[in-house]
Amino acid sequence: MEQAKTYTKRENARRAGVAAGVPAELVEITVHKNGDEVRFGWKQMEALAPATADAVVTTGKPKKVAAPKVERVEQNGVKRPKDGGLCAAVWAWLDANPTATIKDAKAAAPENGWNENNVACEFYAWRKFNGLSRAAA
Repeated sequence: MEQAKTYTKRENARRAGVAAGVPAELVEITVHKNGDEVRFGWKQMEALAPATADAVVTTGKPKKVAAPKVERVEQNGVKRPKDGGLCAAVWAWLDANPTATIKDAKAAAPENGWNENNVACEFYAWRKFNGLSRAAA
């Protein structure tokens, strides 16, 4: 059984099959080549046998389940980094060493496997988060 009408896109052929009353999972796309031109048609697949009627037919990728949103603490316009990352590790080190200077923080970077430039950025963000400013001269 061949359909007389063909379409330029697979999606259009599937849409036409569904519009004709065929369930989307039973629409089979056919490819019609004529030289360099490719067109798409559709036909209805055979219904599933009763023994396999419980089988689930999927046509796409499985949906990703959204991870639960983690609320991050915000102070002084700065959000604390999420646990588990390198930025959080720098912040944990700074929490344990609150009197550390930028020089101390950069010196701790190689032994912890951190990038010195990132340590500097996190150092100043941590200071702003905690409301620390330069000492008055």
